[in-house]
Amino acid sequence: MENNKKMINEQMSNERTFLSWIRTGIGIMVFGFVIVKFSLFVNQLPAAFFKDSNIPKNGFTIIIGIALVLTGALTIVLSYLKYKQTHKLLQKGEYLYSTLLLTVLTVVIFLMSIIIITYLAIAAYPFNFSI
Repeated sequence: MENNKKMINEQMSNERTFLSWIRTGIGIMVFGFVIVKFSLFVNQLPAAFFKDSNIPKNGFTIIIGIALVLTGALTIVLSYLKYKQTHKLLQKGEYLYSTLLLTVLTVVIFLMSIIIITYLAIAAYPFNFSI
C-alpha cells in the first residue's frame, strides 16, 4: 500500500512538472507573438513621431518573434517526450534525474535575450526622445 502511494505521488509530480513545461512553452510563444505584433505596430507608425531616429525596417524582430514561437512549440514537444520517458522510467523504478532539457532551454532563451537586447540597443542609440 505504501509503495503504491509513493508511485502515485511520483506520477503526479511528473504530471505537474509536465504541465509547468507546457505553461513555460506557452509563455515563450506569447512573448514571441508580442514581439512580432510590436514590430508590425512600430513599422506602421508615421515617421513624424520618430524624428532623427533610426527605426529598423528590416523585419529582424519578426524573425526573433518567430524564433521564440518556434522555441515555445519545441519546448512543448520536448516536454511531452520527457514526460513520457519519465513515466516509463518511474513504472520500471529506474528514474534518473536529467537537466538536459533545462540546460538547452536556458541557453537558447539566454542567446535570444542577448540578441533582443543588442537589437534594441542598436535601434535606440540615435533615438531623440523629443516628440
